[in-house]
Amino acid sequence: MSQEAAPRQPTYADVNRDVIRTLEPPSPAYFGWMAVVALILTAGILAWTWQIYAGMGAAGKRTPQMWAMYITTFVFWIGIGHAGTLISAILYLFRARWRTSIYRGAEAMTVFAVLTAGLFPLIHAGRMWFAYWLLPYPNQRYLWPNFRSPLVWDVFAISTYLTISVVFFCVGLLPDIAAIRDASTGWRKKIYGVLSLGWEGTDRQWRHYRRAYGLFAALATPLVLSVHSVVSWDFAMALVPGWHSTLFAPFFVDGAIFSGFAMVLVLIIPMRYFWNLYAYITDKHLDAMGKLILVTSLVLSYFYICEAFTAWYSGDHFERASLFWKATKSYAWAFWLQYFCNSLVPL
Repeated sequence: MSQEAAPRQPTYADVNRDVIRTLEPPSPAYFGWMAVVALILTAGILAWTWQIYAGMGAAGKRTPQMWAMYITTFVFWIGIGHAGTLISAILYLFRARWRTSIYRGAEAMTVFAVLTAGLFPLIHAGRMWFAYWLLPYPNQRYLWPNFRSPLVWDVFAISTYLTISVVFFCVGLLPDIAAIRDASTGWRKKIYGVLSLGWEGTDRQWRHYRRAYGLFAALATPLVLSVHSVVSWDFAMALVPGWHSTLFAPFFVDGAIFSGFAMVLVLIIPMRYFWNLYAYITDKHLDAMGKLILVTSLVLSYFYICEAFTAWYSGDHFERASLFWKATKSYAWAFWLQYFCNSLVPL
């Protein structure tokens, strides 16, 4: 009785060839999408220019509302950036081998998401060219940042997280850049040769590489918990009903991991389709990602229940009124849509 032959496992040469193939000159459709993105970018620059000219009221920031849409967008992008660190650092420390096919894309997403998030505290400051006043440095004005301000906390959280994420990303890229260098010619080979920092793949280099990568993974892991906890304190340290809660730190961390993993799926599924990477990004990877999303969704649902129960059980009329207003008034559609998408859809 004949048996079907087992599928051939790709060699290292096959992996290099299939991945480097994605760096080929783009199609005209790529430039069309780039033109669309450039138009959106231009619209954003014009809107920011108008805000500088007309004042912060153009963004809806009026007393006593001092955050408006910028804090929401900032939290969104910081949360998106957490998945890359989780996949790269924490899963690496736990030796989850399935991460190898997706962690590089997740790391790149982290770097660009944190860079995007860093724009919003600067735009929020109004006069962006004075944003360096938030940094603690000796100056002739004898002024010092107000370290009780959440805006200063955000500056330190973003700068720390961005530094570790960029270094972690660049260290991990060294063998990949060397592989591209070996497959390139002409001026591209020279550029990749400089960026690869002399990587030759020797046993000694791999030994030091694993030690350095493990060290950065250990440094990056606490940042997944600490950075978004600091971001949550932007809300929790205020006396606003519905915000002043010790629940916010773990609530935000879990929500960040949840949304970050979802964004990774949004990125890798089209990548797998357009570049025919089915042999490397398999259903097994998508299934593992889905399980993590399901776990974080269940934890998030628990926090939703705690939030509602605390508002009711506290007996605080303002807390109850805040919850009732969100659930039944102008934003009821967004309130219940959030519960539906975050708690029921992942099931």
